[in-house]
Order: sequence, then structure tokens, then C-alpha cells
Amino acid sequence: MFNALYLSPHFDDAVFSCGGQIYQRVRRGEWVVVVTVCAAPPPPPAEWSPFAAGLHARWSAQGAAAVNRAREDRAALAMLGAESAHLAFHDCIYRRAVGGWLYASEQAIFGEMSPLEEGLVERVAAELGRVAEPASGGEVFSPFGLGHHVDHQLARRAAERWSARAGVHLHYYADYPYAASAPLAGFAEVALSAEARQAKLRAFQAYSSQLSTFWADEAAVAEAAGHWAEQVFD
Repeated sequence: MFNALYLSPHFDDAVFSCGGQIYQRVRRGEWVVVVTVCAAPPPPPAEWSPFAAGLHARWSAQGAAAVNRAREDRAALAMLGAESAHLAFHDCIYRRAVGGWLYASEQAIFGEMSPLEEGLVERVAAELGRVAEPASGGEVFSPFGLGHHVDHQLARRAAERWSARAGVHLHYYADYPYAASAPLAGFAEVALSAEARQAKLRAFQAYSSQLSTFWADEAAVAEAAGHWAEQVFD
């Protein structure tokens, strides 16, 4: 049974946003689990939209397409001492409805969730209830949705639905790196020790396939891990 559950839309979101506090909770003796929602392997290329195919071409050029991201995630969370759980839902770029893909452009993935995905919210909430059991006083941390990525919206809506049913206290965390350029009214900074910041940096580095997407070099990664303030609110 968990003391703290962090919901991660994709591999890396929870660690990038909350890695230091996860480490500190584990060091205090808490059982911490990070649940990644969109952890299903990509479907076969024949089922990709032109937009998804273009993204894969770019990732391949960067040397990231063939990386086992689930393995990276397990390694990162092991460094922090947290348990990992991966749900079998696809990233938004692969999701379809009758008639075509739901999110087939950059604009779409940062727009509103399709009303056709109401059933998906329920399935994710139900799966959370299956894989995670809270201890007395257990807490849940959901992405707030800064940046408005539809997978972050999905994670938040599922967390709200499931936590209300389970009777657990729900907090929101500031989604990093989107939070670096977004207004953060109402969030409270989480105090991190130097040891926690170092642990977070090591966990950042475990996601080697993703670092060049967000940061120019190792110095920028270290700056992000060491100096950006993790923030949460109720």
C-alpha cells in the first residue's frame, strides 16, 4: 500500500517535475509509487498518422526511437527508491476513433481533449484503482496540466475521478518543463536538500533518450535538476 502516488502522463514527467520530493519521501521511509499512464508500446507503423510518422522520423534521427523508455523509467525510479507501475494506454499521437486519428498535429496535442475520450478517462481511473491501494493517509500527486498537453489533461481527469472514489487526498504538481514558462499562482515550493537535488539529477540522466529534446547539453540538464523549484498545491 502506498503512502504517496505520483501520476506521470509519460515516462519522465513525474521525475522531471517531482524527483527530489520523491527521493525525500522514500528516505523518510514512505512507500512511493510512480504510475505512468501512457506506457503502451507504439502500435505498428502502418497504424501511425502522418504526424506520428514524422515524429518518429525525427526521433530516429536523434537516435532515440529504438530506446526502451520503460527500462529508462525503471532505472530512474530505482535511483530514487520508488516503485514503478506502467499502464497499457497509448500516447495521444496514436489514439484513434472511427474516422481517423484524434490528435494528428502539434496544435491538437496541446488543444482540448476530444469528447470521444470520456470513456478513456474512466478506463484509466479504473486501472488506477486496480494497480494502486492507498495506505491510511495516502496521498496522490497529479499533474496540474501546465502546457495543456492532452495526455496531462487525461492523467489529471483520471486522478480526480479515482481519488474521489478512493477517498485519498489529491495534490497537483507543476508540470516541468512546461512550468518553467508558465504562471504558477497558488503553488507552494517544496524544500529540497542538496542530497535530493543530486539524486534528482542522476534520475534525470537515466532518461538519456529524452534529454536532447528539452536541454541543449549536460550543463543545462544539471541546471534544471538542481535549480528549478518543485512546486505543488492542493
